[in-house]
Amino acid sequence: MAQLLALSVIGGSLGAAAAGTREFGFFEETRILEEAWHGCVREAYARQPAGQSRAGAQRNVLDECREHEDRLVAATMREQAREDEAARRAGRAPTVRAGGGTWAWAASVAAYVVDPVTSWLQGWR
Repeated sequence: MAQLLALSVIGGSLGAAAAGTREFGFFEETRILEEAWHGCVREAYARQPAGQSRAGAQRNVLDECREHEDRLVAATMREQAREDEAARRAGRAPTVRAGGGTWAWAASVAAYVVDPVTSWLQGWR
């Protein structure tokens, strides 16, 4: 049940975050797909045998609802691509389009380049 709650929170946050930034038609499509996926997860979880392990039930639910999840992810990716294209046409730099500006870019460089190199060098001590 905790996994179902986590999935609901994650999905809900996707819809809430998207509300202010996407055009109505695209957001509406994603919202409908998200609701269908949540419904599938709830129904599939309710049908799981009581004696089954939590991990087994979660795997079965996700397998059963894979088609809904795939459609939701594809719609979200299409919306993201449209937003990126609109930002590119508006002339905003990629670091600004990422949402965090220069600091977000610097943090990602530090996480993926500087930190591993530093760890490797410290291993030689």
